[in-house]
Amino acid sequence: MISIREIRKRYDGTAALDGFSLDVGAGELFGLVGPNGAGKTTLIRILATLTRPDSGQATIVGHDVTHEPAAVRALMGYMPDVPGVYQDLTLEEFLTFFAEAFRLRGAKKRAAVERALSWSGLGERRRAYVEQLSLGLKQRLVLARTLLHEPKVLLLDEPATGLDPLARIELREQLRSLNREGVTILLSSHILSDLEDICSRVAFIESGRNVAGAGSVLTLGEQAKREALTCEIEIIGDAAALRTALGSYAEARVLEARQKVFRVEVTGGSQGAADLLRHLVTGGVTVVRFDPRGPDLEDHYRNLFGSKTP
Repeated sequence: MISIREIRKRYDGTAALDGFSLDVGAGELFGLVGPNGAGKTTLIRILATLTRPDSGQATIVGHDVTHEPAAVRALMGYMPDVPGVYQDLTLEEFLTFFAEAFRLRGAKKRAAVERALSWSGLGERRRAYVEQLSLGLKQRLVLARTLLHEPKVLLLDEPATGLDPLARIELREQLRSLNREGVTILLSSHILSDLEDICSRVAFIESGRNVAGAGSVLTLGEQAKREALTCEIEIIGDAAALRTALGSYAEARVLEARQKVFRVEVTGGSQGAADLLRHLVTGGVTVVRFDPRGPDLEDHYRNLFGSKTP
């Protein structure tokens, strides 16, 4: 659905992108993560046909973003990190203006505006002015604007910036709903917990390049849970007994040990975690807490980038 090969872009001699590559499959909800200045916004702007790369190739649904921008724009919706709104328009006027910009006319235009108002839950506010909306409602309106032409792919650059916790929850639910309807979504965000909650996979970018090695893409969600889990185990009694039991269990690897609390990676997903717990209990370890989780995005980010801000 989205294919990026060796994309490069320089500004005044400084590389914003330096050979970044990525594949996002049809129907994925895919996250893009990296420190400030890593190249996330430049990459999304190239995919949105707003910036031309110096070299490399990027395609969306098979259309080249450089050579076929009109075809790409017809299939793609883009929401920038600081979306502009016309404050002195009513919500209905705002959506109608952009429906016309998407070249929707007559009944199609009216239907698109009604669909956007209904989808965003802003129908009762159609005659309110944009300036009267809270930041969260403005974000909802801008996302509705982005969906007017029913794109197959959404490119979202920091869509949750500045939103309060309730608005972030609502945004996540909206993105899940769109994804269930078959929309492919690529979003960058500095809020790692949001990405971990909704994304199937996350790619890491630094200094305009893919992060080296197997850590460049992290699988999240149910697929990850089938592959490996991180278990936090708390015990009563001598920690040596837990160490001995773990040492004799080939499918487990100790990640961290703090007195009587251990973080352990176990293969085999949920069944592997259940087998590990059974092994510990039958081995005489008194377990008071056993908490299996999928890959932790924050831990992975910290391992890759240290203290650098997402």
